[in-house]
Parts: sequence; structure tokens; C-alpha cells
Amino acid sequence: MEECTPSSSSSSSATARALDMFNRRGSVLAVVIAGNAADVLPSAAAGATSSSSAAISADQPSSTNSDPDLETTSDWRPPYPRLVAFHDCLSLASAWSLGLHPTWLDDKPTGASQAQSPSEDDSGDGKYNELLASCPAFRNELGWEPTRRLALSRHTHDYSGAEAHECETWMREHAAAEAGILEDVSNVYLGGRLCAARQPKTVIEPQDIGSYYYRHCFVGRQHVEYFGMDDVLGPIAISMVRENVDRRDISQGSSIYRMIIRISDQRTMRVAVAEEALSSSEASDRSTRPLMRELLEIVCPRISFGILRPALQTPRVEELLMKIDEQPIYTRYKVGIMLCKAGQSTEEQMYNNESSTPAFDEFLDFIGQRVTLKGFESYKGGLDTRGDTTGTHSIYAEYQAHEIMFHVSTLLPFTPSNRQQLSRKRHIGNDMVTIVFQEPGALPFSPITVRSHFQHVFIIVRVHNECTDNVTYSVAVSRSKDVPPFGPPIPKGACFSKCAEFHDWLLTKIVNAENAVHRSKKFATMAARTRREALRDLVENYVGPHQNEGASKIASRFLGGSVKRKERHNPKPTNIVMRGAISWLVDVHDYSTNQRISCVLGVSQDAIVLLERPSGSVVFSTPTHSIIGWANTELGLKLYYDHGDQLLLRCYAETGTDHELNELIRRLEQVTKGDEAKEVVLRRSKTIGPWGFHVQDEGVVTDVEMYQTAWRAGIRQGSRIVEMDAMPVATLTYDKICDQLAVSECIRLLLISPAQDGSPRRGCEDPNCPAVKGIEQMLTPDAFAKQPLTYQEMFRMRNLEYATNSANSSPAPSFDEKSFSFSNKRSIDKTGQTTQRQTTISSTSVLDQMCSLLNPPKCLNRAQSDEQLRSPIMDDLTRKAPLSARESTNDRDLSELIRVQTHLERTVQEKRALEMLAQQLRKQLLQERQAHENTKREMERLKKLYEKK
Repeated sequence: MEECTPSSSSSSSATARALDMFNRRGSVLAVVIAGNAADVLPSAAAGATSSSSAAISADQPSSTNSDPDLETTSDWRPPYPRLVAFHDCLSLASAWSLGLHPTWLDDKPTGASQAQSPSEDDSGDGKYNELLASCPAFRNELGWEPTRRLALSRHTHDYSGAEAHECETWMREHAAAEAGILEDVSNVYLGGRLCAARQPKTVIEPQDIGSYYYRHCFVGRQHVEYFGMDDVLGPIAISMVRENVDRRDISQGSSIYRMIIRISDQRTMRVAVAEEALSSSEASDRSTRPLMRELLEIVCPRISFGILRPALQTPRVEELLMKIDEQPIYTRYKVGIMLCKAGQSTEEQMYNNESSTPAFDEFLDFIGQRVTLKGFESYKGGLDTRGDTTGTHSIYAEYQAHEIMFHVSTLLPFTPSNRQQLSRKRHIGNDMVTIVFQEPGALPFSPITVRSHFQHVFIIVRVHNECTDNVTYSVAVSRSKDVPPFGPPIPKGACFSKCAEFHDWLLTKIVNAENAVHRSKKFATMAARTRREALRDLVENYVGPHQNEGASKIASRFLGGSVKRKERHNPKPTNIVMRGAISWLVDVHDYSTNQRISCVLGVSQDAIVLLERPSGSVVFSTPTHSIIGWANTELGLKLYYDHGDQLLLRCYAETGTDHELNELIRRLEQVTKGDEAKEVVLRRSKTIGPWGFHVQDEGVVTDVEMYQTAWRAGIRQGSRIVEMDAMPVATLTYDKICDQLAVSECIRLLLISPAQDGSPRRGCEDPNCPAVKGIEQMLTPDAFAKQPLTYQEMFRMRNLEYATNSANSSPAPSFDEKSFSFSNKRSIDKTGQTTQRQTTISSTSVLDQMCSLLNPPKCLNRAQSDEQLRSPIMDDLTRKAPLSARESTNDRDLSELIRVQTHLERTVQEKRALEMLAQQLRKQLLQERQAHENTKREMERLKKLYEKK
């Protein structure tokens, strides 16, 4: 784009590449040439059935600068990506050679000292405000940074692209930022089947939490380890365990093999392979060596099996492997806090503030608790808890299983004769994250005034109206350019009040900042070296002899690894048995930047993620229950999720066929509740004629009139419109939908059929979700436990509204009456009034209540058939009472039925919860009894040994 290409040569080359991509058949790129990107994107038929449209050749060049050199990474890719299921995002990135490689790192100065380095040619991002100045080698976050959203939605359909200086400070969506585990091995449902807009935005971005894979799936079970030293890859440690899978979750096979492959300073790969994918159907009866050899050929053929030897079966090996795997997990943090008074901005000035101020004390008491260091038993963060040599008090905080010890400049010892204040700098200068608290009148801070190789992130907090009830805080962040962006993002123009929300937001920002520093070049190198030496110790000291070590080693040396076997093919699809993520190489249209990016797509039973190449960062994530459907179009495969948001992608075709695309669609059918969208074309003779259906602002068809245009075209109640004349419904307002239907004589719809029970497919279980109207209302803890109304209950309420608004209790003949929207304020008010009126009417006997419960009125849950409409029973029912009497009776019965059913559902839910709790308590009691018996037997054994002595 022109905004991101300052030089004319780069602009012309980018335009040439864009034109070349645009001229290709089925290109997903929106070319921006002196105009709006939305006008350039071709509006192909949404329901086109071209089978090759969503697949592109694997050797097709990419259009973005984010793509790696395929020649350097082609040998570091999973050879059978559909046979290997990955446990977490980092394993998926490691298998596709994504992310930072420790051997690519240099030894340049890092942290705040990098800004003063003579070899540093980076001038900074040029962003500044009253809190923060621009600094070389640093990137500032001030509050207007854009959020990267790959999907087409209300947020991106009018977005014209970002400027060049904004591209380095993209903030990820919170759903992508917190993505980590792709396979849930705990079998614990955490709830929250709502859209991403309703989920909390203040989330701690996960570390390598897949590191607990060995502890959860290997320790305590019969498993094997192989260690070896490769001349190129370095020390290698592999763990393998066979696990039986519940047959209720699979259709074929009953076992999987879980593996952990640790390669020197590379990231760990945690994968699973189905037993049926192996060449022998009796894989469980095979010896360990040929089984391990075949598994390596499937997962990572670069490892020569000849260099591996079985590890010693000792508890020490398990202990060391757990320590190596869980090395990247941090739960304790040291954070510095410096006071910056009016007129100050440098490090030396802040260190020489001998005492605190009332505004600073107010902030310290807000962010944590003031503790006495002597005798303090929790995390001390390097402070002296015995002799008070580092002060008598400090600030300590606990937040979501994390411990934070703050090194406060005014609470550390002050030396009047030392301007550098080394007793303070030795603690704060070695902290990765530093908070600069600015009082009113302080000068803008710049990291160039700080001399430290460890301080990588500075969080600037300025107080306003201090020590009053109206105290507020402004926040800005400056991070080293090697530190990736982290959330939660600073709201634009935000001025936080002293409340619990700001407290949680700030502590989350601190934790995410230090976790991001650990992913920077310097600390990634340090962690890689530690890991490599630990693996080397395992290989040298904890391996046993190989029975045929000589022959295999000779073959490995002279043949360059294991003997190349005949290329094997999977005889049948196996991804149905895998809960982990199956991967594809895809091209995705990024609607935030209006360009095509290369990604690795991972689809597990729980989540769908996109990892950008070559950075390996998660740029998109959504749970599988949010997928409502997909469509194979000329532009590519369109994936619809949440409220109809559209993700556009195309598969790389290794063989030039649609095999990869077909496998992806089959995988979506297996792990989601979505369905393939179908195109419907409606025509009418004149614009005043009715279409014969009613729709809400989310695109859900709420009612279809018999024998009208929509009925004859196959539209049924519960269908979901995702596109209207090639315009995604997710980008249209309700008024725009009504106007489009009112003026069109021929309209092309892309529909997703309803579920088997007739309800519409929803990515969000809340039918009245405010995110449909662009209102991001976060789900509070109190509302989290409340279940939204079911579709049947909503339709009964809608029928009740029809009965009160219409004389004949029938839907309006035209779509133009906008009162039929579920989210219309007038209808909600009327429903509330009707419910309030009916609550004053009580049944005269228990028999009446039971009769109304067992004989409910027939609601139009689906369009009624011809036989039912023509039945004489229906005629008798319509002639039994006058119209007004029938309406009043229906109102009472419907209201009473809804109340009774709601009470019954609540009772059933409480009963199920109590049953589950009782079952858990029984299991715990059984475990306690077993532990008691074991202890009793152990005591008797020790007693006998003591008596013998």
C-alpha cells in the first residue's frame, strides 16, 4: 500500500506484485491503488462451486514480506501434516520452523543501553506525547495503536489500512493473544460459549503452558525415552507413551501415541499420532525400536534413529525432563518502580528522590500491599528479609497465581554521598520491567537516559487530581524493539480511575510485559543455552547401551541417517480420532492491512488458530463451537464464525489438486457444528411484493410464509443469511438489510441451513448479544453463570408478541415491518409489559398447571405442513372461541408455560450440578480411603522392620 511504502521504488515493486496477484485467478488480495480497498475487492458469486478456487499451488510466490525463504525452511516441515496432531501453538510453530531461532541471534547491546549504542541505527518509531518521548531502538504504545483483525467484520469493512509507523505496533485480538493449548487433556469444560466480544479483554497472555504435557500425559504411566547426540541438531531427547482413547469419541482405532521431541535449543514438539496411521495394524505388539523409528519418520524424519539410545528408567530422568520442559514457566516477577517528580525525567534524578510523596504512597498502596521485609516468607524478589539491608518495607502483590515483588526506589536504601545510588540501581537496574510514576509537571520520559542491559520495558503512569476522590491515571508504554507487543492494549484517550478494573489491567500489563521480555532475543538465547546444556547432560549421563549400536551407528554415519524407506501413504483418514490440531499451509486475506499473508492453519477439536509465517505469532484464534459454516467460492474458502464474521483463506496445494482443501472441509465437518453454505436466488415481479420471510439483524430467518417466494426457494425458519448480494451480513446494519430487501427485485442470498433441531446455527449462544450492534459488552462474573434464552423460548416470546400486535395472530405479509427483529427495543418493551401483566394471573389449581404443562399450545417452531394446516382438528380449534378470547387464553398459557419450563430447566440444572458434585466428592472420598489404607500398610511394614531390628 502507498501508506507503508515511502520510497518510490518499493512502491512500484509492491504495485507490480499486487497487480500480478490480482490478475491471478482466484486471488484473495485487495489491491489498493489511489482508492478504497473495499471497492477493489472483486465481488464474485458467493456460492460458486469451483473446486479449485480455494487451493493454490505450493510453489506460487507470496505477496508479502512476512513469508520466509522456502528454500531454507522446506526441509523443516511436517512430512505428514494430516497424520500428526499438535498439542499447543508452540509445538505447531516448531514443526513448521516458525519463530525466533537462537542461532540467528547476535551479541549487540540490549535493553535501555541499546538506545545509547553507537552501532544502533534505529531512530525509533517517532511516537511521543506528554508522558513519553521517542527513543532510538524503542517502540512506544500511546493508546491509538490499531488492533489486528484478520476477519471481515464491522470493525474492518470500512478500514482503509494502517500507516507505516503503525505496522510495528499492531495489537493482537485478545482471543489470539491468549491462545496456547490446542488440545484439552484435562477434560474440564470451562464454559463461556459466547462470542469473542463478550469475553474478558484483560487476559494474561500464556507462556509455554504446553510444558505441562509431560507431567499430565507421561509421568505415572508406562512410557519410554530415547536420548541421542546429533552432529548437526545437537542433543535430542524423545518421550513416547501409548494411550487408549475412549471409543465413544472415535469411530476407528482405540489408541494413540503421544510424543515429545526435544531438539537441543529448538522448541519442543508435543504431538500425537493415531495407531491406525502406522503401517502395521498390530502396532501395540511391535517392539519399541521399530515403532519409534516409524513414528519419527512420520513426525520428524530429520532425526536419525541410529543416534538414539534408550534412556535409563529411573525417577531422576523423569524429574530432569519435567524440569527442562517446565523451564519457560514463570510465576514470580520482580518489577521496579521509580518516582519522577515535577521537572524530572532522567534516571539519576529519579534515583535521588530520597523520600516518597503522598501521591506516590497512594499509588503504591493501590497497586499492592505494603509488607515488612523482616520475616517475610513469600516471594522476596532478591530483597533481604533478615537484616534490613535493602530497606524495612516493600510492596508485594498476588494476582492470578502470580507473585510480584516491587522494587520501590524510595523504599530502598538511600546513600547521600553517591549520586548513582547503586544500592537502589542494583535492584531496579536488573529488573526487566520498570514503572515510572510521574507526578504533574514531570517531563516526558525517554529510555535513553537509562543505562541498563536488563530494563526492556518501561510503563509510565502519570497521576491527575492526586489525593482526591477524582484521582485518575494516564498510562504509556515504551518497549525495546526486540520485545514483541503485548496486551492488554491501552484504550485510546484512556484516563483510568482508581478502581479494581485499573488494578487488574495494570497488573496484567506488568505480567505480560515480563513474559514478552522472555521472548526477546537476549533472553531467548539465554534460555536456549540453558536448555541445550541440560539436554546434553541427559544424553551423556542417563542413557543405556544399544543392542546393535555399532551397525546402526555405521549406517547413520555413511548413509547420512537412517536408510530411506519407501514413501508411505495413509490408507484411510485418521484425523477423526485426534483431539490435537491438524495443520495446513494457507494464504489468508488480512482485512486489517488489505494484503495476503502466509499462515499455518491449525484445526483441533477445541480451537482454530492461524500462525503467521515466519514469526509464528498467533494472529487469529476462535473456538470450534463458534463456527457456523463455510463456503467454497472463487475468492477462496470463506469461514463464518461468531455473528457471521468472515475469514477468507486458500490452501496451498502440494500436488496441484483439491486434496488439501477437501481434507480441511472434512475436518471442519468433524470438529464443528457448522454446515456448508448454499446459494439461493430470489426473484419477484415488483418491489412491492413480499419476499415471504422475516429476519433479524443477525441474519437469522425467524419466520417463513407458506407458498411464498422464500418458501418455494427452500428457505426455512432457522436458516441463517451470511451474505446478501455478495455483501456479508456481519458488515450490514439492520436498516441496511431492510433497504436492500425493499428495493431489490432479484436478490442473491448465501444461506446456512438450521441445525437438526430446527434452531439456527449460532457462534454465540446469546441470541440478544449486544456485539451484533457493535456494542462490546463484556460478560460479568454474575452474568457468566446465567444461561441465555434458548431458541424455542425466544420464538415463543416472539409468537406472543405477534398475538398481541396483530388481530389475526399472523406474521406481517412483508419484510418491511421492522418490528419483527428480536433485538428491536419496542418488541422487548412489549414483551416485558406482557410478562409483567401475566405474572399477576395465577392458576386456580394444581390440575390447571399440570394441564397447561402437559398440553402446551402449538408454537410455529417450523413452518407447518400442508396436512396440519388442512386438518379438520385445526379448523375446530379456530372455531371454538372468539378471536379476542383465543388471544387472551393463548397469552396466559404461553406465559405460564414459559414460567414453568424455566423453573423446570433451572431445577434440572441444579440437580445435575449437585449430582456432579456428589460424584466428585465420592471420588475424593475413595481416593482418601485408598491413601489411608496405603499409609496404614506402610506403617505396619515399618513397624515390622523396626521390631526385627
